[in-house]
Amino acid sequence: MKLTDGEKIIIAMLADVHKALKIEGETDVKHLMESIYSGNLWSLDWDWQGLLGAKETPDHVVKETADILDMWSLLETAYERLEEADKDKVKAANHGHGPVFSGFDGNNDDHFGVAKHFIEVMDRFAHFEGRDLNSHSQMSLPRYRQMYPKFEELRAKLADRDLTADEIISVLQAEAA
Repeated sequence: MKLTDGEKIIIAMLADVHKALKIEGETDVKHLMESIYSGNLWSLDWDWQGLLGAKETPDHVVKETADILDMWSLLETAYERLEEADKDKVKAANHGHGPVFSGFDGNNDDHFGVAKHFIEVMDRFAHFEGRDLNSHSQMSLPRYRQMYPKFEELRAKLADRDLTADEIISVLQAEAA
């Protein structure tokens, strides 16, 4: 991190105001000032990675994440509303279980953080609240990308009804186009 002399003066003045007003905040002002005075600004990059190292998520990642969450929400909801015989049909075609969103790879997919933000901060996609969204698999996102075109094709024809068992199966078994 590089700071100009002017930025250092402004930070020092804000630190004085912070101290004088006895503000109890999350910012460790003492650490900040020690780092500036000692010339160890690199330590701020290390200790405040979330603040200083945060990069803006591209719009296409946000949109794709919302689309995938929406798809899985509709798949799971439609499955829950099926008759038992239709649920059994879906399970038989899906390795013995119903459709369950397993999340994104927390180590490799920006979608993981976006999904958590949608669900935990913005209170969107409440259907997934409380779930572990880390799939621990780099295969999750490519799989969802295979499924989504088939889902979109079917969704355009839904109107006011849920997906049928056969439609759910066709999305779950979708191949890359």
